[in-house]
Amino acid sequence: MRTLVHRLARKNWFCRGYIWIRREFDTWLLAKLDQIIDACLVDEPRTWRYVKKLVLEGRISSILDVGAHIGGYSVVLGKRIFSVAVEPVPDTFTILKFNVIINKSNVKALRRAVWKESNKTIRLKRSITHSAADFVSNDGDVEAQTVTINDLWQSLGPFDLVKIDAEGSEDKILQGFSLDRISLPKRIYIVVEVRPKTMSFCLRWLKKNSFKVIFMERLVRSNRVMNLVAERTSRV
Repeated sequence: MRTLVHRLARKNWFCRGYIWIRREFDTWLLAKLDQIIDACLVDEPRTWRYVKKLVLEGRISSILDVGAHIGGYSVVLGKRIFSVAVEPVPDTFTILKFNVIINKSNVKALRRAVWKESNKTIRLKRSITHSAADFVSNDGDVEAQTVTINDLWQSLGPFDLVKIDAEGSEDKILQGFSLDRISLPKRIYIVVEVRPKTMSFCLRWLKKNSFKVIFMERLVRSNRVMNLVAERTSRV
């Protein structure tokens, strides 16, 4: 730890295949070289600007980050608000925890896979082209215990914003998010990364649960992946 702090203080960014990345709110993220784009949120600049604005304007004070990766959202925002970061992949989770510690962010990090059911074991398979892509597969080499958004909400929530980045499992995750079973804030935001096969389900789920889509952002590196950013205001 002292060695890493020393390297950071002297701006020696490289450390055995890792790099230090300067982010907002006086944060630094340690990342593998192939994680830089995800750590900097290069793919989703509009979404990041919008979420950061919500924090700066005091409109949200907590976030549930599903598929937190190494903390591009949760660790940075954890300098201003409370964050729960859920990441199922062991090596990625190790870097996430380190980034929480080095930045002293207000983050509760959990190595779990958010799913439609709790207390199950699912397997994840790595993509050979993208370090952040770990998708559900029966022949996957990574095992993770599952938890639902409702479980996290009841034990650690409520949350003002839910961010879901789950490499094609967003529909399964939303199936475990029942708004009528939890206590909701007056206003809640959701950011969900969708693909062609899950777009229709996610839009129906948002409409069914009285969310209004604020905007859609196509990710820079993919014409097939988009962020949906939506808001729900209580009628009470």
